[in-house]
Amino acid sequence: MSIKSFFVIGCIVLAATPLRAQTNQPQVYWAAAPPNCTSLGGESPVVITGPGGGVLGYSCWLTGTFPWLASGGVWSTVIRLAAPASGAVGVDYSFYSTTGGLQSLDVTLDNLPKSAVSGKDVPFSLNANQPSEVEVLGGTNDAPDYNVTAEGSIYAVFYCPDAATCSKLQPQLIYSALPTYPWSLSVPIAWDTELSSQWSAVAIDDGKTNVVGLVVYNDDVTATSFAVNVYDSTGKLFGSATTPMISGFQPNSYEGGTYSTLLSQLISPLPSGPFKILVDGRGTLCAVNVLQINGSSATTLQVAFDSAPRTTGVTAMKPFRTSAKRLQVASRPHVVIPPLKN
Repeated sequence: MSIKSFFVIGCIVLAATPLRAQTNQPQVYWAAAPPNCTSLGGESPVVITGPGGGVLGYSCWLTGTFPWLASGGVWSTVIRLAAPASGAVGVDYSFYSTTGGLQSLDVTLDNLPKSAVSGKDVPFSLNANQPSEVEVLGGTNDAPDYNVTAEGSIYAVFYCPDAATCSKLQPQLIYSALPTYPWSLSVPIAWDTELSSQWSAVAIDDGKTNVVGLVVYNDDVTATSFAVNVYDSTGKLFGSATTPMISGFQPNSYEGGTYSTLLSQLISPLPSGPFKILVDGRGTLCAVNVLQINGSSATTLQVAFDSAPRTTGVTAMKPFRTSAKRLQVASRPHVVIPPLKN
């Protein structure tokens, strides 16, 4: 059952305990009357019902994807989030492979060994101001050593009593390979209301100390290859390449695929000095991460909405939520999520 079935209008339940098991009752992340949620991508509130089917209240909701996760082997992934002071929050993270299919991973909550659980998603709720950390250990089938690296994406759904509470959420995914590599990287969340088909960043890659990594996430129903263009320090097109086909939404998960590579494996040679990378989905909505490694340090570069290449006087494509995703999940049944035991 895909977690994306929970964010359509209808009878939705997120009856999970808070992470520290203070009570078996969910936090009240809903309002008694339907709140105004239109500022969150024009959404209407969803209905929250109890186990018996009675209406408990109404929640605004917000959704997004972390385009990359790496856990197991030398890699570790954690997701951190705190509920705002303005109200409680319902949370659900679901895990997908690089081809967009659901995958089962083992996680622990707030560094508590007894909280280890296995599954394709992790639901919980938070009190106002309550922080959380979900550590992804690796694939369920690779336990207990997790010698194989699980890769893919994480889809997140947040439920709030009002739009203002949802708008304050700042989830963060951090992955690292300490002590093998002496740095950690953050993967920004790609909100469904902030997608585009063109993205750009500025980087340096000399093939030695400075190396650039690229992650492209396909947020469309169709498998697509993406154009990657590199411009040198004069603004001249230096080199171009096309990614392999990246999977579109899978029929049982409604999540697209993710592709990662070193930029030099797509385009070689690369220009000296700073250069611009432009990823062009040619109309296909996507999210892009660009990673800059500088010897013993590394960072996630700022990416920006951009225009299609070789055009003048064209503004960046206005980001918008893809309607296909919403239409596909609308036909899904809605089920009760049981309390999370830790």
